[in-house]
Amino acid sequence: MENKQEKIKQIVEKLLSLMMVNASISTEDREGRLFFNIKTDDSNLLIGQYGQTLKSLQYIARLLARREEEKEKQEDFTMFSLDIDDYRRERGEFLEALARKAASRVRETRQDLILKPMNSSDRKAIHMSLSMSDDLITESIGDEPERRVKIKLKV
Repeated sequence: MENKQEKIKQIVEKLLSLMMVNASISTEDREGRLFFNIKTDDSNLLIGQYGQTLKSLQYIARLLARREEEKEKQEDFTMFSLDIDDYRRERGEFLEALARKAASRVRETRQDLILKPMNSSDRKAIHMSLSMSDDLITESIGDEPERRVKIKLKV
């Protein structure tokens, strides 16, 4: 895993270099999945609106890593995620808090609540956060880019 980790880190460093972004990268192994957190003064540039640029950067890094692993005839591809200055971690914490607050409001008012439009990964985080609730149901409604999460009481 150490060798794969270093190769992926080199791929990310090369991408950042081509983008002329100075950064340092820390790596963490969480149960076989690698997490690379990029620290940089250019975080807004790399994150983009609602994390869209970060998603694209991760997609390209995964494609390049997969190509390298295919060249080396590796059959199991290494799963990894990129983060910029802990954006994803902080966004996840924000979405969990939003889900808890919305759930409390639905329980209190006994009325459905429709959240503002979100991208698919943010909607998924809300759904996952409330999936263990015995008394609530979540569903996505509407069409992109105005797709939203609706939270309601189970009947």
